[in-house]
Amino acid sequence: MKATRIFTRSSLALALLALAACQTPPTQPDTAATESPDTAATAPAPAGAPSASDAPVQAAAAQGVPVAVFLADMVMQEGWRPIPVGGESTLYLDPRPVVTRDDLTGIQAGANQQGQGLLALMLNSEASARLQQLTTDNPNKRLALVVGRTLMAAPSYAEPVATGQLIFPVGTEANATAAARAIAGVDESGAPTTQDTAKFQ
Repeated sequence: MKATRIFTRSSLALALLALAACQTPPTQPDTAATESPDTAATAPAPAGAPSASDAPVQAAAAQGVPVAVFLADMVMQEGWRPIPVGGESTLYLDPRPVVTRDDLTGIQAGANQQGQGLLALMLNSEASARLQQLTTDNPNKRLALVVGRTLMAAPSYAEPVATGQLIFPVGTEANATAAARAIAGVDESGAPTTQDTAKFQ
């Protein structure tokens, strides 16, 4: 990834508002990380994830955690994995990731004008094309963001996703910033925490 940017509310609000309009936030309690990653649902690890990475996102920055986006639905699909969310709901994830770390060209964290934390993943052209085709072929489903083994968000989409960025509501701005640092493998000062994530500098 060319650059990792951790933005504040003022520098990112307009861009995120424009992009978030393309995605519909869930109305059910299936956005797992609401106020704190400590309450997030545990999801299957993306390919290549460590087997014991159940730590909250805030504690995961030093690990350079895996990241993946999966196709998901609130309705059972054959071969998909059930993930309990919100205590009474179940989200079903296609075990094949749509987007992985290799597809990312940047990360941005910030908040909208209402203070909701937003995490933006910038995609390369191949991932953008693949995502557009997948969301065209699978209308009215969800895209689930998994950071480490934590399900951060699962917004629905009403139309094919044709942008080069994915915007996820992740509860608070602190959640967004912590997740961006964890994905990038950098600490609060911006120094790399692992060699595996050096490309995110």
